[in-house]
Amino acid sequence: MGTCLRIVTSDDSESISALVRESFQKLAAADWDDQAQQIFIANASTESIAKALQSAIYAAAEFSDGQPTGFILFPKPSLLGMLFVNPNHLGQGISRRLWEAARMHIESVYPDVKTIELNSTPYARNIYRALGFVPISAEFVVDGCRATRMACWLRARSLGAEI
Repeated sequence: MGTCLRIVTSDDSESISALVRESFQKLAAADWDDQAQQIFIANASTESIAKALQSAIYAAAEFSDGQPTGFILFPKPSLLGMLFVNPNHLGQGISRRLWEAARMHIESVYPDVKTIELNSTPYARNIYRALGFVPISAEFVVDGCRATRMACWLRARSLGAEI
């Protein structure tokens, strides 16, 4: 069957939910308190993912042999809401491929968007740095979730100013 990157719909919500929950629990959860972890898992249910997919301006996944290996979601053009990779597929460039496809979409469909922001877990901070995001806040804790606000100035690439 091979590998493909495609737009996802609510029909994919069950497999995307499983990917998000597994990735979160194995990679990011240790940095959050127990109650915050439980809330995140509840918000990553099949139903919650289906609802998020219906209202997203962009949501895509990379699939290998019919199963999602990575997922990206933009609830609005300037906000990267989720980027998760299956822990068994780390280091294969999935995050970069998902980000580049999403970036191309944002730049072509929403040309007025100049900056993309996100909240990064401590685990993902270096991954986002490698994708061109920089911290715009110190690490903070809100409702038991540890995060750093990060941003990517889209124009930086064309000016040779991308970090």
